[in-house]
Amino acid sequence: MSTSYYIWPNEVHFGYGTVAKVGPSAKAEGATHVFVLADPGVVAAKLVDPILASLQNAGLAYTLYDKVEPNPSDTSVDAAVAAYRASGADLIVGVGGGSGLDTAKALMLVAGGPADAKVAEYAYRMGDKARPCPKVLPSFIAIPTTAGTGAEATSWAVITDPVAKMKFGVGHPRSMPTIAIIDPELMLGLPPFLTAATGMDALSHCIEAYVSKNWNPMLDAMALQGIRLIAQSLPVAVAQGDNRQAREDMAHAAFIGGVAISSKWLGACHSLAHQLSSLANVHHGLACSLMLPHQMTYSLPGAIERYAAVAEAMGVPATGSLRQRAERGIEAVTQLAKDCNLPTRLSDVNVPESVIPAMAKYAYTVDSNWWTNPRSVNEKVMEQLYRAAF
Repeated sequence: MSTSYYIWPNEVHFGYGTVAKVGPSAKAEGATHVFVLADPGVVAAKLVDPILASLQNAGLAYTLYDKVEPNPSDTSVDAAVAAYRASGADLIVGVGGGSGLDTAKALMLVAGGPADAKVAEYAYRMGDKARPCPKVLPSFIAIPTTAGTGAEATSWAVITDPVAKMKFGVGHPRSMPTIAIIDPELMLGLPPFLTAATGMDALSHCIEAYVSKNWNPMLDAMALQGIRLIAQSLPVAVAQGDNRQAREDMAHAAFIGGVAISSKWLGACHSLAHQLSSLANVHHGLACSLMLPHQMTYSLPGAIERYAAVAEAMGVPATGSLRQRAERGIEAVTQLAKDCNLPTRLSDVNVPESVIPAMAKYAYTVDSNWWTNPRSVNEKVMEQLYRAAF
């Protein structure tokens, strides 16, 4: 196992031990005071300790902010912005899974704007009325502790509006993390459920990006490689949390998924999954795992050759008709979730059937991820897919 350094889409350090580079990297960015942002669980697990030690060794002052919440709300982001400004920091280090990195990314965006700016004012849903991305943003170092969201390689964040009970996106090409430090060492202690759920999130990114209607052939091979890595290494990472090769493979796959969705976008699976998190409090990765086979089954006629290629990347023998191969690929996705001890029905995770119509409405009318789905959807289709998964 070795470390890697490359530029895609910005500066990336990958490999065991690379977390020690956070101090030198921050110093190279001209930082004098670093705002380290993480959730309480990440802090309690001592995952920030090597980061703080690296900053200290580089002679940098820091403020540790540990109030990140799951599925970060707009009010929690605005509170982080206020704390960042009060600290006098000039560089952000975001540590954690999707919630931590999304909070840090949204903080980066808002902190570059006027003093009275709020994160909701940058929402994509506001169209031309949204605040423009500031010309200059603070530097941001993203350090993932899960192999799932790929947020270290994307330029947007997903934020929850708890009043409207819906999610909204913010971001801009300029809000890409300045530096990503991906150290699988930080993922070795991740519990089996979170390993499985975040890993299935990464799988959904790779699959949805590969079959997306957005044309970017340069990323197709990467997406398929991400699928291969997840199919072979996710069950091992779940069963053997200290397996260093499996953790490294999953960290690579999650990063690949983030790069892929940055250019190719996603699909209806994520439109469906977001509502499960905001309206039924289902973990995002688990929500993706629950909905992915049903979205694939529905979408298969629109990308049958690509779904057959997905199946081959999942380890399905390339025999039989295209449809047979593609269908076996969907079965392989479901089996992977089962092998990782994840539930496969909405009813298994206490989603009330009564909330399905509202989720279907939001999934179609508010969430934009379905725009690049390989088969067209509408609100009725969204409801049918929720009921198929129930």
